[in-house]
Amino acid sequence: MQYCPDIIAFVESPSTHPERWVLMNVFTRNCLGVGPEVFDFLSNLEESKTKIYRIWNIWRFSNSEGLLADPSRFNRDAATWGEPRLIGNEELVKLLKEQCIIIEDLESYRKRFALKKSLLDRNNFGSYHQQLGQQLIAIERKNPEKWWLEQKFTTDLTEIRKDNLYGAVQDRFLDEWLPQKIKPGMKVLDIGCGAGLISNKLAKLGADVLGVDPNQDYIQLAKERAVKGAKFQQLDLNLSDALQVLPEATFDCIYMSDALLFYFIPYDPNKPINLDNFIINIKRLLKIGGQFISLEPHPVFYIQPWLGDPQRPFTVCTEYIHTQWRINPPLGKLVKPFLENGFLIANIEELTSQHENPIVDMRASVFAYEFPVWLMVEFIKI
Repeated sequence: MQYCPDIIAFVESPSTHPERWVLMNVFTRNCLGVGPEVFDFLSNLEESKTKIYRIWNIWRFSNSEGLLADPSRFNRDAATWGEPRLIGNEELVKLLKEQCIIIEDLESYRKRFALKKSLLDRNNFGSYHQQLGQQLIAIERKNPEKWWLEQKFTTDLTEIRKDNLYGAVQDRFLDEWLPQKIKPGMKVLDIGCGAGLISNKLAKLGADVLGVDPNQDYIQLAKERAVKGAKFQQLDLNLSDALQVLPEATFDCIYMSDALLFYFIPYDPNKPINLDNFIINIKRLLKIGGQFISLEPHPVFYIQPWLGDPQRPFTVCTEYIHTQWRINPPLGKLVKPFLENGFLIANIEELTSQHENPIVDMRASVFAYEFPVWLMVEFIKI
């Protein structure tokens, strides 16, 4: 039995509820609420005498409440932790092992940082997408497709939600930025258009827009709600040749959001998507000087824990270059294949929130004000 080397400890004690600490494994995202006497135990693992310890089971899979919910995976408000459980050494050891605060041996622990073999695999930690899929399907019995859709859109799919960071950051940015970029008469392709909300934004600016998506139900809905200048077509974008049905050198601009990441780190590791073929098709469809606009989760800060005081947040990064848990590639890996295929980078924008947005959770808006949660890159075909 030994300390896990991946642990941080920090206090979560309002004045009305003192002596409440969080032990967090920043790699596994496990947490346990403890009284300070637990640190006495940890300082003498093999020699600690029998004692009573206060613990709070505060861990929760917070992102099942929302894709943009606090990803820190513990109950933030210590005043709501309730009364502590009073336990002895044996049960404390069991809980500390369950939350990967202490481990039997380092080699066995590190072997668990592998992809899950199935939805029922509780031994391997897996990627974020695998953990989320396991939580939704195997534990909460939710429909992932419906759940994902509800994160960004209102129930009737007519608007971007305003009560989370999709509205407070992404949609607000697009409303301010697109009028500077899209001019009347431009031909625009919206890849992964869903029910057509962004396509209609583009068309209202005077562009001639084609929205494509693999989901026939979304395309039908988009056609029913299409504004002047917006057209929609079903294409199975999971197929490597899907875009080849569109004519060469047609578009001034190609827009894509929250989808390019799957070409780098597929949702299903057993079903990779051909990135090189996708880039070749993007280049083929653009006119000379045309732009590919990619709006994706930020390669550093998206789904990192929101730690610290709400007004002075900080986070802990556990990986960047060698991605195992995150859902998006590092910046260099994102841009390199485009540069190698004859594109130039015209612009990079890191999307942030207003400092305090009364419509969304304060901790969310202040964190996203300091740490951008989306990244936009403009590539130009030369």
